[in-house]
Amino acid sequence: MLDELAVKEQPSTDTEESVPCFQTPGPTLTFHHLRYRIKERSGMFSREWVEKDILKDVSGIMNPGMNAIMGPTGSGKTSLLDVVAGRKDPKCLKSGQVLVDNTIVTSDLRLCSAYVVQNDILMGTLTVRENLAFSANLRLSRKEYSSADKKMRVDSVIQELGLKDCADTKIGTMFLRGVSGGEKKRCSIGMELIMSPSLLFLDEPTTGLDANTANSIIELLQKYHTLSYQIHLLPGNNCCFKGWHNQLLYLGGNYFFT
Repeated sequence: MLDELAVKEQPSTDTEESVPCFQTPGPTLTFHHLRYRIKERSGMFSREWVEKDILKDVSGIMNPGMNAIMGPTGSGKTSLLDVVAGRKDPKCLKSGQVLVDNTIVTSDLRLCSAYVVQNDILMGTLTVRENLAFSANLRLSRKEYSSADKKMRVDSVIQELGLKDCADTKIGTMFLRGVSGGEKKRCSIGMELIMSPSLLFLDEPTTGLDANTANSIIELLQKYHTLSYQIHLLPGNNCCFKGWHNQLLYLGGNYFFT
């Protein structure tokens, strides 16, 4: 069951030991015949509600490694990612199932996975280290992790994500200059890696970043295990995914091509 997938590390007193951010090896995620249906108004001023299929009999497999869901704007990439990650209303899922290592899962998938949203949710008046410490204090149990254990986890994430040089720099706000866009995205990823998830979902992790920064983010993610992220398929911007992972082309809620 999912408890076997959730990471249960023993707290360590050795502050020099690096804490791995992921399980080894990562699990395999599969989904079969997903059909997700919502209700929406038939017109702007209409009182009539009609049903609309967002996902139409979609199946796929995400092996340990990098898995990219690509497709044009409005094709339903985020909806698919959210359904697979267990973030959508289960009542709207009319058929299909999601499995992790051949075990059927529902919303419990959140216990062993993490999700990085498109827009960074960070506190601009806090430093990178303070944001990561906030995530650690909020998510890691007091019974299983001491303050020293949490500090070691934060230091490990900072080291692995290459945030050492900006660890004590504030994230920044509209009125306060802070870290760069790439460093902000790394910090957002680090907020989720604090949990040592088995699966990491990322919604458009390279959006808003220049080509070099986008490549560095993808290269950073390469060393981890099962990651499922979706990016827009943009002309001239395919340098960040060519030949680096399993590519899944998603078209209008209907089909996948790998």
